[in-house]
Amino acid sequence: MSVSEEIQRLTQLRDRGAITEAEFQDAKAGAIRGDQPGFAVPNPSANQMAMILHFSQYLGYMVPMLGFAAPILIWQLKKDDMPELDIHGRIVANWMLSLLIYSLISAALTFILIGFLGFLVLGLLSLIYPIVGGIKANDGHPWDYPGSLRFF
Repeated sequence: MSVSEEIQRLTQLRDRGAITEAEFQDAKAGAIRGDQPGFAVPNPSANQMAMILHFSQYLGYMVPMLGFAAPILIWQLKKDDMPELDIHGRIVANWMLSLLIYSLISAALTFILIGFLGFLVLGLLSLIYPIVGGIKANDGHPWDYPGSLRFF
């Protein structure tokens, strides 16, 4: 693709609202420099799907175990079509496994009464983290949940 064709394509993306003016200028400068393969145009549908992946954890409040199964299914079914989704799926899976481990530790600590505090903290984090992760994902930025152990 020639530089002029690439700039026309970028102009169309900007006019449709798919990229911002700043992203347009950066990509245009990259096309003029000749580093076309190195720049990435954001994929709004991938950002929305990543947000849905984070928010799907709340399905567990309506149907038991769906909050665990839905994010994994979304991640596994869509990661090949949307490579940007893979990192978000890993983040959510790591959090869910970490949450399970922390819950087991809290359950063991309930015998000395401190486990109830652990469950309270985990409950609050389970409500807050998917919201922050979903908002950041919609902006196109992956966000590692603090305190999450890395398995993937």
